[in-house]
Amino acid sequence: MPALAALNTGYWNKIRDRKQSGRQPEQAVTRSVKAALRAGALAATATLAVIPARHPVASPLPRLIPPAMPRATPDGLHQVAQIPPDGQAQLARAFNASVPLARGTLTAARPFHLRATAEHLARATDCLAAAGYYEAGTGVADQRAVAQVVLNRVRHRAFPTSVCEVVFQGSERRTGCQFTFTCDGSLLRRTPSAHAWQAARRVAAEMLLGEVEPAVGLATHYHTDWVSPAWDRTMDKIAAVHTHLFYRWRGPQTFEMRHSGNEPDIPMLARISDAHRTGAGEKQVLPTQLLPSALTPQASLPASSPRGAQTGIGSALAPPPPNVFLVTLPASGTPASFRAMARERCAGITGCRFIGWTDALRTPRALPMPGSAVDTIAFIYERRQASDTTETVRWDCARFAPEGTGHCI
Repeated sequence: MPALAALNTGYWNKIRDRKQSGRQPEQAVTRSVKAALRAGALAATATLAVIPARHPVASPLPRLIPPAMPRATPDGLHQVAQIPPDGQAQLARAFNASVPLARGTLTAARPFHLRATAEHLARATDCLAAAGYYEAGTGVADQRAVAQVVLNRVRHRAFPTSVCEVVFQGSERRTGCQFTFTCDGSLLRRTPSAHAWQAARRVAAEMLLGEVEPAVGLATHYHTDWVSPAWDRTMDKIAAVHTHLFYRWRGPQTFEMRHSGNEPDIPMLARISDAHRTGAGEKQVLPTQLLPSALTPQASLPASSPRGAQTGIGSALAPPPPNVFLVTLPASGTPASFRAMARERCAGITGCRFIGWTDALRTPRALPMPGSAVDTIAFIYERRQASDTTETVRWDCARFAPEGTGHCI
């Protein structure tokens, strides 16, 4: 628009000069200046036209935005012609950055503990892993944020009550899918490497076994920062994780729905998931087996305790046995004070283990622990016999000063 104003000013200055000199403006000059004005106007219009038609961004001159033109495809259907993305992304990012985060405390979701058979656990794990990988890439924090949105939806009465149904809701339609990768061909175009797929499954397993991503709270929607969909105007923006923005509906929300216990078979995932291949459910690796080395119910039980078959719901989660204590420690404490607490708690108990965290959100309430809990252990105390004075004490030396050698986790 500044270029158009300059051309306009130059035109009237030229006419004024010619009038003062007693000459009328020549037709050729008039035509050339008008042509320049028309070119400037067209350039200005073209600049404004990069605003996306399907993801409109607020504009002072919305009427100058030309509608997207349909183009024919070989199958006889029509698709919307894509507007070049550079200007579109810049406008969307600028608009998204201008919208502040909603005021108030960001409430973390309750831990989600999936209770289901081995077959349904495996299906849920792979549906959640696919959402994390295809929607967020390979970043662990991004995958956890996406997974939290999925689990929030499972608990919300506006959505289905299983992980796979939430992720693939609307995927049978050309438009209307809730997660873009389920209907835009991504599952056929992109295949995760074996390492990336197992990493995504590990993140999914952690979330299904009680891990919480507090950074996104109770968000039920998100989009990348380079688009600006119309629906986010009616919602509160509550968080940003890298390039993803997270939203919740305005007003009080309830998250009281329970998982149905059943996960449907998704044929679209059969190419990368054994769990969604007919007849392969019995061979599945359970979420507990995907986690990094950690305490398990079997390892924590005393030798004299009975060990039943670890399948289905029994192997998903179990409360810690009486000789294992999972404790939130005061962040201002010291290894010496933690040792005193452990000795008091383990008094008279055979094979006692006292494990502590300084972050209450990371302290597990059941076994096996998710990998994120194992990574954030602050203190470990072990004593094999109730009368044994030999102790094993370790702590995180990055947070607490070491005492001698052999004490660091």
